[in-house]
Amino acid sequence: MGESESKLTLQIIIIGMVVLFVLALAVIMFFIIYQKRLFAQQQKHQKIEADYQRELLRIAIQSEERERARIGRELHDDVGALLTATKLYLSQISPEVAPEKLTTTVAKMYSLFDTMIQGVRNISQDLRPVILEKLGLMEAVKSLVTTINDLNVVHVTCIDTTQNIVAKAHELNVYRIIQELLNNTLKHANATEVSILFKNESTDLVIVYKDNGIGIQQDKLQQKKGIGLKNIESRLSVLSGTFKFSDQQKGIELTIKIPINHE
Repeated sequence: MGESESKLTLQIIIIGMVVLFVLALAVIMFFIIYQKRLFAQQQKHQKIEADYQRELLRIAIQSEERERARIGRELHDDVGALLTATKLYLSQISPEVAPEKLTTTVAKMYSLFDTMIQGVRNISQDLRPVILEKLGLMEAVKSLVTTINDLNVVHVTCIDTTQNIVAKAHELNVYRIIQELLNNTLKHANATEVSILFKNESTDLVIVYKDNGIGIQQDKLQQKKGIGLKNIESRLSVLSGTFKFSDQQKGIELTIKIPINHE
């Protein structure tokens, strides 16, 4: 009996060790598989983030190139044409020209110069609004709102309760975001009312943009991102900002958050 019991005990110990070994192996295999899946998931997220950043960069470059092309066309079609006309008038000036004709030619040249100066000012205003440079972001936005209200297509209200806004170096990006939102509303939303609220939350500048247009469903938002929304994403990425659409029965409500102390 003693020998049989010893053999049984030994068998139990061996079986126990095998079971523990199998369990340990199973735990190790589970850990390895889990780590592989976690790594694969991380790689997937990194790829999505990299693709997203590449898309934002592509949109930023595309937007910049489109802006350059527009400015090039305006310079060529408007200022270039005026310069050509001025050159033709200038070629008519000579000592033999009658005083009356000379006076008329000079007057026409002055008129062309005035038109050119205004054209260059308009291009400069498009690049960076003068009011933004002189009076700051909020006054520039209010001026933009006034301009749109004068069109009598949509009524825009702007409320500012901020104590702090972004650094001056970042004001143009914020202004362009508001400009893009209003442009999208005018083009696509069929809205009659727009409200823009500027406020502070902790260390963020918060902008709440609403309109009463046709809106867009949340499940279709990703598929319907146009160049305007992608431009907004691109500018917000520069500012380390975020945006979120609220689910609305009608119109849109977009909340933008931008760190005030972002450098």
